[in-house]
Amino acid sequence: MDKYSFDIFVKEKPKKNPKSFIKLIVSFLAVSLISYVFLEFKIFKNDTFYYIFIGVLATIVAYLNGYFKKPETKLEGHFDGKLTFSTEGIKIKDNFHPINTLLSIVIDNNDYEGKKVKDFGEFESQNGSHGVNNRLTLKTKDDQFIEVDFKQKSLDEFTKIQPILISYYKNNLLTEDDLIYIMKFEYDIDKNELRKKLRKII
Repeated sequence: MDKYSFDIFVKEKPKKNPKSFIKLIVSFLAVSLISYVFLEFKIFKNDTFYYIFIGVLATIVAYLNGYFKKPETKLEGHFDGKLTFSTEGIKIKDNFHPINTLLSIVIDNNDYEGKKVKDFGEFESQNGSHGVNNRLTLKTKDDQFIEVDFKQKSLDEFTKIQPILISYYKNNLLTEDDLIYIMKFEYDIDKNELRKKLRKII
């Protein structure tokens, strides 16, 4: 395979919601005031009942502020262009970076489409992850850092471009451990097979 492309993902910047912040502050003040009143007038003679009441109150406040809300499945961002790997270099949209201009390549690719996602240890997203929390970081020989996020369809998708990744290894842009991590090899038989290929190169 001469080249392989992934969809580039551009994350939306988080929007500040002043209403949510004000609601949180008001809730905190309300809990503090109620706690003070109950302590001052000694409504609960037994401390245990007081702490249980405060715990229930805090849980209600957290619920009203959306802390137990089921996670959104909306994709927070948009796709814009292609990230293309080839033996000659890496192309990000219309910008091509030849191998001989690169100093290092870092690929963080632990996310993939359909990966199980949980929030607060309770709710699981029905369709799983969108697979867009992956990042490529390039460092060029003129000390520029280039970062781009991309979508991955499956956890082992990079095994499809093993020859391309090995070409980066030949050019000292990736290590043996990098290759194993990127291609998500778990079994020793796969790791050893890769090492044999690399030894032949040397």
